[in-house]
Amino acid sequence: MYVEQRIYTANPGKLPAWLKNYEEIGGPCSARHVGPLIGMFTVEIGQINRVVFLRGFDDIDDRERGLAAREADPDWARFRAEGAKLNALMVQEAKLLKTTPFSPIQTARQPFERRLPGTGMFVDHRTYDFHPGKLNVWLDAYRDLGLPVQQRLLGQLLLFAVTECGPINQAVFMWAYTSLGDRDRRRAQMATDPGWAEFQKATAGAAPLKQQTTMVLKPVPFSPIR
Repeated sequence: MYVEQRIYTANPGKLPAWLKNYEEIGGPCSARHVGPLIGMFTVEIGQINRVVFLRGFDDIDDRERGLAAREADPDWARFRAEGAKLNALMVQEAKLLKTTPFSPIQTARQPFERRLPGTGMFVDHRTYDFHPGKLNVWLDAYRDLGLPVQQRLLGQLLLFAVTECGPINQAVFMWAYTSLGDRDRRRAQMATDPGWAEFQKATAGAAPLKQQTTMVLKPVPFSPIR
């Protein structure tokens, strides 16, 4: 399965109006033609005035067909015209991901099943950059040693994928929590777990990581993941 991740950075104060335009016009138009929206989030901690959204494709060629059909839809022209009036967006970034076999999301139209209690959600979005040739070794160790510990102690894993197009040698993954305090407590418990120490020991010798980047996200009201 392919996931297209887009990150749009807005001019300060402009993002709410752009999101309203997308919710009312752009989102419904995209849903008619392009792959299903998996989740849409605003950045709570990190570079703010940003929206992060994910769209799924079981057949990547469906993307091209869908984009062409959307471009011909009058509602898409209206969405773009309204967006131009807002002068909201500064930067747009896109990357294409492929889900790993242990990612909870495996098909584009798979419904989201919330396992968190309550209604709050904060998403820890992580991007790990690896030295060339090191990613698969780390993934194998993570699958066998790290993931079982995190599944036992952390929140709800939403997505685990690697980059196919864009900056390669990256892993992108997302964990959901009920609150920032919930995240902190769970990660503190993980840090003292012997199984996590075993995973860190197994991967330390390979020195696979170049950089780790995190953002804390909150789902918009119309996000399927919320």
